[in-house]
Amino acid sequence: MTAQIKNYKIINYTLFFLFILIIIFKSPCTLYSGRSENGLEVFYNFALKNSFFETLFYVYSEAKYFELWTNISAIVVSFVPFESYFVTVYLALVIKVSLLYYIFFCNSNLVISTFHKFLFASFSIFSTGITPEIWLTTLHSKNFFGILTFLMFFQNFSDFNKKKYFIYRLGLILNGFSSIYSSILAPLFLCKYIIEKKISYFYNFISSVIPLIANFYIFVYFSLKPSAINDRFVIELEKIINLIYSVFVRPILGGNLSNIFFKNFNLVDLKILVLILFFITIFFIVSLIYCLKKKDQILNFILFALFLNIILILLGAQYPDFAGGRYAVLSSIIFLTLFLRLIQIENKTFLNLSFFAIIFVSLVIGLAEYKYFNQWMYLLKC
Repeated sequence: MTAQIKNYKIINYTLFFLFILIIIFKSPCTLYSGRSENGLEVFYNFALKNSFFETLFYVYSEAKYFELWTNISAIVVSFVPFESYFVTVYLALVIKVSLLYYIFFCNSNLVISTFHKFLFASFSIFSTGITPEIWLTTLHSKNFFGILTFLMFFQNFSDFNKKKYFIYRLGLILNGFSSIYSSILAPLFLCKYIIEKKISYFYNFISSVIPLIANFYIFVYFSLKPSAINDRFVIELEKIINLIYSVFVRPILGGNLSNIFFKNFNLVDLKILVLILFFITIFFIVSLIYCLKKKDQILNFILFALFLNIILILLGAQYPDFAGGRYAVLSSIIFLTLFLRLIQIENKTFLNLSFFAIIFVSLVIGLAEYKYFNQWMYLLKC
């Protein structure tokens, strides 16, 4: 038994370092040349002109939510003598490495075996949802905080003591204040408490909901200001189309194949659009019935997490034609995780192989587009 545990750890450590190498391989020059700030100038300029605590609690008025990790990176920039590009890259790298460490060494009810951990790590690092736009920048590390919180929800607490609970709950609070995608998952923790009725789950919920409440008040405050611009929180048809593309099509077919599919359909024609949406709706209803009939609690939680993120995308995407890209990262990962759970619980060979085939196709295309067949790779050129 001891030898098996030792071999298990060796394999996990090997995969952990392999994925770090994969991160480096995507854009190695970024690690010594840095990358452009891409919107971080506002935070950095504020840090240079204001005090430590003012910067720590700074809220960008156009975003209307708190971004703790971005604020911390701005504070670091204000103290170090070298360019901010390196701070952006290496603080973002810290989050990715932390996520990988948690994936491979957590005791999870979702990623149980090394194979499951490998698949989830693949979703998180080189699936097509992980666009170059969000790569190694602290501003978009919020997506990886969201992935981390999603996985933390499925933590197995059988070997937890008070110290581990404290670190876990502190992590939930840190994630929530660093990422709107993390804080939006608080209802998951509430449902878990309602179902299990354990005091430990109640404290987990409290830890997750504190950032959500704070972000809610921040949003209300900035939305009620006379100078507020409220163009984000509008649901439009273009958002729905782009959401379907980014959350349900692109994660499997990738950017290139799905773009060809969308361009060959005349989506401007209302009749064709309504017909496509009708068939998609029927497919989603059938798929939802199938999933619910499984009566699997973990699968239901994954569906609920996906629903919460879709609502956030529809309400929060800044442009009508951009309910995707960086906005849909977490949703695309959760969508792929549905198939991971289905291969764990599906007993029918044909369906099990079909779900695995979907994951296989997704990851093969993800690897193909990881560096060489991606139209957005110019963002990472040094």
